[in-house]
Amino acid sequence: MKAVAACVNKRRMIVGVSVITLVCLLSNASAREDWQYWSTWTAAHKLSEKASVSAMAEIYFRDDMKDDYVYDEYITYTRKIGYGFGLIAQGYFESVQSAAGEWNGTRSAVAGATYSFNVPCIADIKLEDRFFYKVNSPAQWDYHRPRLYISRAFGPVTLMLSDEMRVDLSGSRDHNFYRNRIYATVILQATDCLALGLGCLRQSDRDANGDWSSVNGLQTVVSVVF
Repeated sequence: MKAVAACVNKRRMIVGVSVITLVCLLSNASAREDWQYWSTWTAAHKLSEKASVSAMAEIYFRDDMKDDYVYDEYITYTRKIGYGFGLIAQGYFESVQSAAGEWNGTRSAVAGATYSFNVPCIADIKLEDRFFYKVNSPAQWDYHRPRLYISRAFGPVTLMLSDEMRVDLSGSRDHNFYRNRIYATVILQATDCLALGLGCLRQSDRDANGDWSSVNGLQTVVSVVF
């Protein structure tokens, strides 16, 4: 009984921490920071118990969710290799509108690895790092994106917190660590094949002087598994 009570208390703690994090993310947003909307759509197919393929598309809207400025797509192959480790291979396609109104496209080949484990009665933990090689001119290693996921399922509902860094590999940026994203997401497993997510995020970017500026966002997620 003590073990059951301890698990219940820890679950309550996870919910409390998640709610506090959401509140902090929202309260840190000032009126002068932009609010954005990020829409994510994913379709995945399991090739086997260890391997799967997926396609993901995202659209970002800035200026208080009024102006679309990012379109990106991922084609992904993932494979579990045992003992909690996994491999990632991706094709990445991104179109971004600059402040001047011009659209710039980036095509990248991505390789990465994951490590997942469970802390009993606490959460599932996933560590991920992906390395982006820019294919279009000039072809070069561009950046890598270490990311930490902390998630906990409560029946059909999963609470997820994640933190992603973006670290330069090209040597052309003023600072190696130049972007950080924090996400807090609630995911509902609506059916066996459909998951719906709603969350908030905070993205911080570092300028040439080393100062950080941030935007806040609302994210929706639609994920289908065939």
